[in-house]
Amino acid sequence: MTSVEYRAQSNPSQAIASRADVVVFGATPAGVTAAVSAARTGRRVVLIEPGRWVGGMMSGGLSNTDTGQRGSEVISGLAGEFFRRARAIEETRGACLEPCASSFFFEPHVAEQMFETMLREAGVTVERSAYLVDVEKNGATIARLRTSRGDVRGDVFIDASYEGDLMKLAGVSFRIGREPRRRPAGASDAVALADQEDNAGMQPRQLPLGLHLDPYRVPGDAASGLIAFVEPRPDPLPEVGDGDSRVTAYTYRLCVTDDPTNRIPFARPERYSESDYELHARLVAAVRPDQDIVRSMFNPARIARSRDKNYFKYDLNSSLTLSTDLTGDGLNQGYVDQPQSRREQIQRTYRGYVQGLLYAMQTAPQFKVLRERVSRFGYCADEFTSNGGWPHQFYVRVARRMMGAYVMNENDVMQNGRRPRIPDPVAMGSYSLAAHHHRYLAAPVDWPNGQRKDAVMLEGLLIGRIPNDAPYPIPYRALTPRETDARNLLNPVTLSATHVAYSSIRMEPTFMMLGEAAGIAASLSVEAKSSVQAVSYQNLRRRLVDAGLRLE
Repeated sequence: MTSVEYRAQSNPSQAIASRADVVVFGATPAGVTAAVSAARTGRRVVLIEPGRWVGGMMSGGLSNTDTGQRGSEVISGLAGEFFRRARAIEETRGACLEPCASSFFFEPHVAEQMFETMLREAGVTVERSAYLVDVEKNGATIARLRTSRGDVRGDVFIDASYEGDLMKLAGVSFRIGREPRRRPAGASDAVALADQEDNAGMQPRQLPLGLHLDPYRVPGDAASGLIAFVEPRPDPLPEVGDGDSRVTAYTYRLCVTDDPTNRIPFARPERYSESDYELHARLVAAVRPDQDIVRSMFNPARIARSRDKNYFKYDLNSSLTLSTDLTGDGLNQGYVDQPQSRREQIQRTYRGYVQGLLYAMQTAPQFKVLRERVSRFGYCADEFTSNGGWPHQFYVRVARRMMGAYVMNENDVMQNGRRPRIPDPVAMGSYSLAAHHHRYLAAPVDWPNGQRKDAVMLEGLLIGRIPNDAPYPIPYRALTPRETDARNLLNPVTLSATHVAYSSIRMEPTFMMLGEAAGIAASLSVEAKSSVQAVSYQNLRRRLVDAGLRLE
């Protein structure tokens, strides 16, 4: 533990800490590990968080951890420490699912408690309610951050935000959306995915659950307009493999329970329209007898035992068909470039949408088949207690991606020999390729009756298993900008990767390990008075191994 005083600042009228060796922006799990790892080396560290809470998605509802089939082999360092300590808390109170010793599940409030503890023990100064306003640079060197609560200077800066706001304001090159994919002529989709190219764009369009759903308010009548959240058919239709600026669907991850003594019912939101869920209703009406629509649309995953041990807490995520995910122009598409006030409006729209869906599933006659199951659940009264059981973190799955010193692509993830071996690993990724849908649109297809007419199509879903589930190395260079862009910035979250590579990297345990590596590299940069690009990899590797990070 360092001698730096821990300060969990939450008073927005009080001036921010003005100077640090290492300044971290974004108290996501990666931001926490970056700050803690740098502070444990004796550096003065300031962690700046625009909101009031630390822990990002892991204290904000994502409790069913995405580890990959062999994630337990490589989750290490501070990430491993976090899970061990969280397990101990859950085991002590009898909430841990069996076998507890290998569990990666936790309650959101336990995650928040653990992150707060780790920051306090390390002596990190935590500044909350501090929005990033601007970045001042001297040439390619960041001099200070201007925030809503004052300025802070530093030697090295780390952008650990989900949006990459510091990176953008610092003038670092980045990309939003999907690179084009070019496939060999005549190659099937399966061959194209296995025979990896260096880029990846639009995925094939799919019928939801293979079902034909009319996209128009009055079925068959295009003049009646499209049902809610279905986009018009582009003209011309994009080809599979075309690039664009679209991002995957956003949502909220909810902590729900079936415990009647700890349950807040799914209530009608202030602004509610049953027509917002017409797409879901048509899917339910069209489902075949062999399809389990209930679990397809509402399938929470157990994470812990409730206070009454006969019941459980669950992480409610969206399905890969139609549920709590939402995507569309004016929503997640363009979200990242909006001012904070507009972002908050979009977040309220998503909150109302998800709350309305859960209410409709219990009350609307179209969803009668889901009513019994959904009605057993509610928000947890003992989670997010200051917000009525609703999580404080909006699930921004992907936003900006840096164009840095090394751009990881799918070949690196698949380890197919198409790129040279990574010589400078700082962490291992372990999850499959996983991107949710990017849009719902009307597109012409052949219907069972032989007609060719518009149907609802889902586009952008990408699920691809890594060969042998083999964890893959992530290079230090993917965390560093081009030196001409910024000499003293590290980026462990919106790091340098293509759309497809990022779909695997974007898991919180991976971010945590990359955050720790960034914190240690920042300390070495301060120590050597060098740019982050000039940090000795051999010295960095030695420090990472000493910290317990798995690099092989």
